[in-house]
This record gives sequence, C-alpha cells and structure tokens, in this order.
Amino acid sequence: MTRMRDFILTGMIIAVMAAASSCGGSAAKPHASASPSSAKASASSSPGTVNGAPAEPPPAGYKWAGSAAQGVWFAVPRTWAALNLAKISASRATRRLAFKGVSSSYLKTVLAGLSQRHAIFVADLASAVRSPHQFATNGSAFCTPTALVPGAGSSSALKAALRAEYAKIHAHVLAIRTATIGGHPGIKADITITSTAGLTVTEAQYVILTQSGRLCTVTLSTDKPTAFRQTLRKIGGTIRVS
Repeated sequence: MTRMRDFILTGMIIAVMAAASSCGGSAAKPHASASPSSAKASASSSPGTVNGAPAEPPPAGYKWAGSAAQGVWFAVPRTWAALNLAKISASRATRRLAFKGVSSSYLKTVLAGLSQRHAIFVADLASAVRSPHQFATNGSAFCTPTALVPGAGSSSALKAALRAEYAKIHAHVLAIRTATIGGHPGIKADITITSTAGLTVTEAQYVILTQSGRLCTVTLSTDKPTAFRQTLRKIGGTIRVS
C-alpha cells in the first residue's frame, strides 16, 4: 500500500493549505467554504465574467476549470479531467477518475478531503500511466473566508503561516514570495516533498487574498517537474479570482 500512500500525498498537502486562512485571527474561519450565494453574486457582478466564468477565451488547446460559487477559475489542457466537487460526490468523482494502478479507496480519500471544501479538482490522467508511481499530475482550487485584508502585514502573516505548515509536513521550500495573481495580492510558493517510499512531488501553490474577504488557494502538483514545468506555469498564469 506504500504506492497508494504516495498518491494521496498531494491531497494531504492541499488540505494543510486551508490552515493559512486562520492566520487572520479569531474572525477567520478555516476549512469553511464561502457562502455559495454571496460568492456567486460577487462572481456574477465582476467585470470580465459571463455567468461567473471568465469572459476571455482560454489559451489555445485549454479549457476553463472552476466554479462561480467559489469564484476561482484557471485554464487547463483540454485533455485533463476537471471536476467541481461542490456538484459531484467523492464516490462519483472516484469512479470518473479511476485509472489503472490507483486504488479507488485511496483516490476516494483524496477527493473526500477536497469535497469538504467544495474544491475544483483537475488531473492529467494520462500522466499516471506514464508515471512509475502511478501519480497523476493534478491541480485543485478552493476558497475560505479570512479576516486578513490586503497589505504588507497580511503578506508577512501568510508567508509565516505557510512556512509553519510546510515545516510540519517536512516540505522543502524552493521559493516563497509575494505576487500579484489574477490582479489580486497573494503568495506564490514552490515546494517539494518526498515520501518514505521515495516519491518526490513538486508543488506550485498560489494563495490569493481577495478584497471580498476570502483566501483562495490553487495548488498544482507533479512528480515530473521538468516535463510539466511549462504546462503548470501556463496554468498558473491563467488564474482568475473574483
């Protein structure tokens, strides 16, 4: 079962990221999803959107993946599977994403954690077939309410919270810096983490602080950083948050 534990590694890291929303104080509510009605209203009224989705076309060969309720979108290659876990159960998602070499019970464990956050989950299923670890290059996105407000102080608090969480899971931080993501202030972190079985996962994590009091996290993960570097960089450049 070691290989299966390797596969859920990314899901565990994604879940840990929700803790960052608690660094704003007692008013923050980590692990809670933004109100679908209020978030949807905000997304629908944002400029450059149509029915909550980006009005602009995605890059050639890509498609938009996201949620009007969450108010976060990003473009992925058309061949990737994309699921809105606010609209589909973890069990059904497991059946749709099932691929050779990965136990459905362990895949369900990953998706169950993301489902609690009404996350968006995307995956290049073909990459799992090519990976010696049966690891699918993937991405996820979800938003949580936060008491943080944009500013230098919030950036420092976010960086400190992320470094603390990375230390808990023994992740190696390659870079962590402030960034403007989709027109919003945020943090861009690059990390690697290696399991006891020898699987090293490289992750690019974008943590975006919105003016509407939400903290949105987009995580892109792969066990083949050289092969997927350009693709993941392109995906990261398309992130839109309303």
